Amino acid sequence: MARAESPSSDLLARHAAWWERKAHLMAYPYEPELARLWLPLADGTTATDDLDLTPDMLDLERLAEPQLDTEVAPMGGGLLPVRVPYVRVPWMEAIAGCPIRALVASGSMRTHTIVTDWDDLSRLQELRNDAWLDTLLALVERTVERCSAQRPIAHTLMRGPGDIAEAMLGAERLCLAVYDHTEELASLLSYATALFEEVWREQASRIPWVRGGTVNWYGIWAPGSTVRTQCDASALTSPKQYADHMARWDLRTAQVADYSIMHLHSGSLHVVDTLLATPYPTAIQVSLDPPPSAPPWQELLPTFATILAHKPLLIDGYLSNEEARALEDALPRDGLAVIARHA
Repeated sequence: MARAESPSSDLLARHAAWWERKAHLMAYPYEPELARLWLPLADGTTATDDLDLTPDMLDLERLAEPQLDTEVAPMGGGLLPVRVPYVRVPWMEAIAGCPIRALVASGSMRTHTIVTDWDDLSRLQELRNDAWLDTLLALVERTVERCSAQRPIAHTLMRGPGDIAEAMLGAERLCLAVYDHTEELASLLSYATALFEEVWREQASRIPWVRGGTVNWYGIWAPGSTVRTQCDASALTSPKQYADHMARWDLRTAQVADYSIMHLHSGSLHVVDTLLATPYPTAIQVSLDPPPSAPPWQELLPTFATILAHKPLLIDGYLSNEEARALEDALPRDGLAVIARHA
């Protein structure tokens, strides 16, 4: 493959300014509908039926090739195309020890709980599955070898401490733990946070920098190291419960790099005030969920404006060109980035 042109200095300067809320970014990527799960297996076949997945079953050579299913769609416009190691595997949960079930027809993977009793907290290191970490790092290295000449590499999808704890415990037990087992929950979240930090550092040490910085999986360059973190499990909590029990662990993951972006859903913005009260995360990303899972984006404009008064904001979702322009016109431009996806 031919070596891609290096990003222009002007574009990188815009990205650096965005992190300081002094620039605006926009992209209109094409994103196909979620298809069947593309899962190349080590025996040379591709999975056609659901299966219990183990790390030795993956064909890393094919996964490292620039397949559409294994990367964020090229952004274009004001954002950079970026290569992300195979995001369909729930890597963090797998490394923590959760069994993985690949659902081919639905295009997804599911995890199974492993903490069935609070006494299991004494066995967290035993439950851990380092074969998954070794496989992820081998895939990162192959991806760098195959693709770093064509486009920047970002770390893979990493769910945050609350999400890891939910996978290990199950949603119901996580919800009850904020009332009945707060100390045990804190211990589990502390473990999940340390695991997140370890896996991020291992990947970061293998991913080349680009012009004195790194690129996150949204295609935004930063003049330093970057991390994307998330807490989808915050949807199970009230604002106070999140602030009291989960926030400090998310903030720790956001501090692992020089620049951080926290992924949220538009139906779970009750955590925003907590995230705006500290310097971390550096920026916030909101994925637009369709009603009735979330209010229409027009009703969220005051919340978006509040975020932009404190931090850069990336709004990401399926928007028509007209909707994207209306969204931009309704909000301050500096610090705003919009990814208006279309199928």
